[in-house]
Amino acid sequence: MKVCILTTVHQPYDTRVFHKEAKSLAKVHEVVLIAPDDERADKEVDGVRVITIKKPKNTLLHPITMWRVFKAGFKQDCDVFHCHEPGSLFVCTFLKYIKRKKLIYDVHEHHASLIANNDIFPVFVRGLIEKISFKLELILSRFADYIIVVRGDLETTFKKVNKNTKILYVCPDLSFFTLKKVNREDMVIYEGAVDIEKRGLDIFLASLVIVSKKNERIKYLVVGRIPEDDLSFATEYLTKNNVADRFEYTGWVDYNAVPEYLSRAKIGVILLQPVYYNNIMGIPNKLFDYMAAGIPVIASNFPNILEIVEKTNCGILVNPADPQEVATAILYLLKNTEVAEAMGDNGRKAVEERYNWENMEKELLQIYNSLDV
Repeated sequence: MKVCILTTVHQPYDTRVFHKEAKSLAKVHEVVLIAPDDERADKEVDGVRVITIKKPKNTLLHPITMWRVFKAGFKQDCDVFHCHEPGSLFVCTFLKYIKRKKLIYDVHEHHASLIANNDIFPVFVRGLIEKISFKLELILSRFADYIIVVRGDLETTFKKVNKNTKILYVCPDLSFFTLKKVNREDMVIYEGAVDIEKRGLDIFLASLVIVSKKNERIKYLVVGRIPEDDLSFATEYLTKNNVADRFEYTGWVDYNAVPEYLSRAKIGVILLQPVYYNNIMGIPNKLFDYMAAGIPVIASNFPNILEIVEKTNCGILVNPADPQEVATAILYLLKNTEVAEAMGDNGRKAVEERYNWENMEKELLQIYNSLDV
């Protein structure tokens, strides 16, 4: 079977699109991946043919990206088109019927709320934009032969329009997160892109000020990007509160380096803010990364995160807008080492038994086997 994976938004080597699904499918099928990038390319990487189309710098020109992805996809003699967002779903719906092929829609997010909260839209029209976007996405989803989602609320939503809907979590590879016997530091880590508005960077830093008054060894670490304006705020805030020496920031790092950083820390933090639906209902990849690394989690008390954390007893849920509550949870885990270690062990066990990509890969391949190709 030949599979053509298309995206109009994600970069070519996205964790789920390339490193998880494309590479897993390439073990059994012939796979080509088409994605936008700053430069055009056509090369084989880890058994996957990667074709990039040049994307315009202005996001208002996104329809040009969609057209270029359509043209590149039309040239492929494949059996299945596998798309990853409403833009590529629109493209692939045409490709499905023009070329008479199968279509899989892979839903990573609640896209309508993401689209509506784009800065290009005035606040007063965002509610309407979200409703229209959501309705159009559901209409197009009816044409998919299978829908893959990343969490329960999306499964419930899309099953109403397409019974062939299944959850595949974005889980880590067990072989990637090998536990190391190291003496962990009094370190709290926040993995990924961290900003003020959506991910609570300011709350994270405010909790550091509180924790540092009771723990002289404490270190906070952000492994990932901080937007320039937010980084300026962070630098000024840390200096003003005399805790600059307690904070470390790596900038972007290759995902392969993440386990090494996590092995240094005692606690992993997720402080998604309740700014829109997708944030409130999301299950960030870092949750499973922390669990795989065997460290307890302190996370926003939102429904889908809550379900996993409570089911596995791998951490503490907090109000993500309250730095005192975050600090109290951190100090509790640093003081009660046996509790913290037990939560870390629980998270690791849950990943070993259920939340690992090895399990998700089997389910992905089963989905493809179920297609009448």
